[in-house]
Amino acid sequence: MVGSIDTLSAAKALKGAGFDDAGAEAIVGIVRQAAELPPIDHLATKDDLEKAVMSLKLFVASTVLGGAAVIVLAQIVSKALGIAG
Repeated sequence: MVGSIDTLSAAKALKGAGFDDAGAEAIVGIVRQAAELPPIDHLATKDDLEKAVMSLKLFVASTVLGGAAVIVLAQIVSKALGIAG
């Protein structure tokens, strides 16, 4: 949480700057609501998602290529041993 806001002081400052009561209260209310929002620093960024997608693509590619290599190796070994495949 960002912390608490002194709404009375904020409203007085806004009124001193020329805002009427309704305008000052509306602005202070919006700022207070924003201060109460949960933190978002734990959310993934676009860069985090791009890295995750790349890692997943590499994993899938290596799994497919690894499986293909095992099949080819099994065929080579089978032929070398004279086992029908």
